[in-house]
Amino acid sequence: MHITEPLPSDRKARLVFGLDWRAYPVKGAKAERRRYAGDFGATHCVEFNVGQETIAGFAAPERSEARGARLYSGAARIALHARVKSRAAALVLLQDDQRVHLVFVVRGAVRSDEVLTPEEARTRRESIVNECQRMNLALVTLGTGSSIGAVDEAFSPAALLEDRKGGRISKLPMAIPPAIPLTVIFIALFFVGSKVYDALQPPPPPPPHEPTYAEKYADAVRKTFAVPKPRANVLAPALIASLGTSESNRSGWRFDRADCGNAGNCTNTYSREGGTFADFDRDAEPSMWPVKFDSDGKHLSTRGVPVPSVAPVLVTEQKSWPSEQALIDLVQTPSQRLSVKPYELDSHGYKVTLSPSTPMLAAPAGLGPKPAHLMRQGDWTIEGFKWQSVLLARLPANMVLDTLKVEFQTTEPIGIHFTAKGKFYVLD
Repeated sequence: MHITEPLPSDRKARLVFGLDWRAYPVKGAKAERRRYAGDFGATHCVEFNVGQETIAGFAAPERSEARGARLYSGAARIALHARVKSRAAALVLLQDDQRVHLVFVVRGAVRSDEVLTPEEARTRRESIVNECQRMNLALVTLGTGSSIGAVDEAFSPAALLEDRKGGRISKLPMAIPPAIPLTVIFIALFFVGSKVYDALQPPPPPPPHEPTYAEKYADAVRKTFAVPKPRANVLAPALIASLGTSESNRSGWRFDRADCGNAGNCTNTYSREGGTFADFDRDAEPSMWPVKFDSDGKHLSTRGVPVPSVAPVLVTEQKSWPSEQALIDLVQTPSQRLSVKPYELDSHGYKVTLSPSTPMLAAPAGLGPKPAHLMRQGDWTIEGFKWQSVLLARLPANMVLDTLKVEFQTTEPIGIHFTAKGKFYVLD
């Protein structure tokens, strides 16, 4: 089970994923709810009705997680969303960094509510697709994220904020013991015994000290770089070179674009140029499976090249990183130095966009001394053509690649166009 950070619309509200779901008749729901709560050891429950059935999700959040917070089921909000409940079967994949929320809904009822890694999500998605084929269910995939693969429709996490009261998770009522007098006696004896026990125990140790800002800052940096972050100047040119070896035309289909994250495999999209789905499916290489044919009849997508493992950006090298202004100077070409917009630099189709950096951790007053130099991070985007990819190899070692899109541009200027995005890290 995973509980998200507070929602932007309500700082006390949080979404919960990974509940255990069951369906039972509306009539007699109280007894069924109590039975399943006991089976799952649940303390909280969310319910909504679909026809003559009650769909219920059960959870047992830690007391510290539930205290002072209003919990809402992310799967319930997805199942009740107008774009999902009208489908015979819908699979929703929402990526949050290295975590994927997977929700599978069949005719309005939640079948699966899972929190997985991107690799696990891809495997689980294939099994759900096979299950729907066996059951003759028309499956629609929705979602967003760089590592979830192609989807039929985009589905933003912001859609879960539309119904601010939907999917509320409530605490289950506590059952009243039948033998109340015995319970009262037991509690009294326990209370007296605990007082005697406490009187015989040594005083408790002093509470732990409040972490200093330096300790909080070090923890934030450690968490940021806990997952290796590939260097853009190594991974981006390698991916573009690898994609350049793919055939541009195959069985009457033209390569349209490739979408890559920084792990897993790229996803290739082809446009129809006289071929048929059967032609492509027959000639597809095993490395391209699975092949997904779009409902518009004009596009299809396949598994692309694997994303190679490259050297990561290292915190130990931060003293050699360029400053923010030096970074701007490094990524400019001579003609770009004439730009009057220092954060948007454009030349011959090669465009660099840098967002102003923000502190890795805000520095409030107090909480002890601060490090001499604090890390800041910002977003960058570089667009250009394949012949300009040599400029990517000259990027400094403090720039991380998150996504890369390579597409065949058919309008002027015609050519292989790339869009790379990522983050940069600098010291103040």
